[in-house]
Amino acid sequence: MNQITIGRNSQSTIVVPTQYSTVSGNHATITKEGNSYVLEDHSTNGTYINGTYIHNSSCQIRPNDRISLGTQYILDFSVVQNLFGSGRSTQRFAGTPATARVTPMQAHQQAQLNQQININVAAQAQENHRETPQCLNRWNWGAFCFGWIWGIGNGVYWPLITLIPYVGQVAALIIVFILGANGSRYAWEKYTGSAADFDAKQHSWAVAGGIYILIVVIVSFVAGIAIALGA
Repeated sequence: MNQITIGRNSQSTIVVPTQYSTVSGNHATITKEGNSYVLEDHSTNGTYINGTYIHNSSCQIRPNDRISLGTQYILDFSVVQNLFGSGRSTQRFAGTPATARVTPMQAHQQAQLNQQININVAAQAQENHRETPQCLNRWNWGAFCFGWIWGIGNGVYWPLITLIPYVGQVAALIIVFILGANGSRYAWEKYTGSAADFDAKQHSWAVAGGIYILIVVIVSFVAGIAIALGA
């Protein structure tokens, strides 16, 4: 045997009791590669290894690791070793109740791991449910009008290439349109505040851009009249 499956599915090599709802039917597989073990998560809720969250990815595991399936069930690594024939028994627990196949850690160790898991779950949920700004897919007039100045104000520094003599002036003709179309997304990636605050900030830039355009139009109009009268 070089691979075992873990989950609530009754066909799994290690069957987890069905009352552990955060464990998927086909939660993970563990493969033995030489003296190393690799866990690959296939689940909905992910797996925690020493408090670190993995989801739909692989990670090398070791005998002293603390492995939690979902946020509820702790896997005893000695069971894994026995199934691979590394321990005293190579039995596949075919006639053993599922509760005997996965053994909880000692109470104080489990409490410590659960605390770390709760912290990670909260952080993951906060990241997954981060609000999306309303302006994210709109034309960014502030970025379009002010280019690298807007970039500095929003932590987007690559538009500074427009300051390079000759090359930058030519590139600026393209970059201002790129910033207008995608500037909000570039800035949002750097922003750490709320979506509402981000919308308000970009609105201020848009207002400034509108004023700038209005001034340019007025000056151009006045200059045109002056030139026409002078002629």
